[in-house]
Amino acid sequence: MQISVLFFFLLGLWHWGLAQTPPSLKQEPIKLLKEQKKIIIPYRISDNSDFKYEYDVKVFVSQDSGKTYKELEKIKGHYGKDLLAGEKQIWWFYEEENPDFDGLNLKIKVKADYKPSVFNLMNANAMKYSALLPGLGQNKVKYPGTWKNRWVLTPIVVYGLIGGSILMNIKAYETYDKYLAAQTRSEAQNLFSEAKRQEWLSYGMAFASAVVWATDIVLVGTRGTKNAIEKKRILKKNQEKDAEIGIGINQTFLPQLHFQLKF
Repeated sequence: MQISVLFFFLLGLWHWGLAQTPPSLKQEPIKLLKEQKKIIIPYRISDNSDFKYEYDVKVFVSQDSGKTYKELEKIKGHYGKDLLAGEKQIWWFYEEENPDFDGLNLKIKVKADYKPSVFNLMNANAMKYSALLPGLGQNKVKYPGTWKNRWVLTPIVVYGLIGGSILMNIKAYETYDKYLAAQTRSEAQNLFSEAKRQEWLSYGMAFASAVVWATDIVLVGTRGTKNAIEKKRILKKNQEKDAEIGIGINQTFLPQLHFQLKF
């Protein structure tokens, strides 16, 4: 039996705004457990920086020397979404997949799509940044879209409303001074009404700025809490993957198997 294993890294449509060191994949010797009718494909994924990724790993097999591939189903271990970097194994139960399996013209392809991980983001403690400056906590709990500095809209709105409130308050005092100096009753009534209108506008803008600022803090806290929950879920899933394949299993090497590493 001779198996050629191809490793691929394919970057998804999502791109991080800053240049990051791409992750790498290192193959390990393939292992065969004949009695259990399975092939073990070990590999190691490295993030290569403090910036973390999540991986979606799929495994494909070809029995016509790579002309066509079919995704494997009878597998266990480190495959699927939400995988983190580290030492990995995929177990393929080849006889369950194909009772007529003979190993001829066989190639196995491991494909790993990756995206920025939630572990790069903060939890609810990011609220302190939005408390300091409206909008500042947004990029701490979620990745920016096509416009990286979109968060600046929040302080523009908040401080714009605060500035408008102060301006209306000043105008209200000025109009009230004119009211005090009015010469006729109708003029005094109009000026008093205008002063009250400006005063209420001032209060309304101040209230609106407080609502926008508080909403930003709450939304950052909510998103941060979701991040914490998502981190726990991913960690638990990876721990379950580790437990699924076990540790320290006695495996027999298959000398004639070899790798072809491609990116």
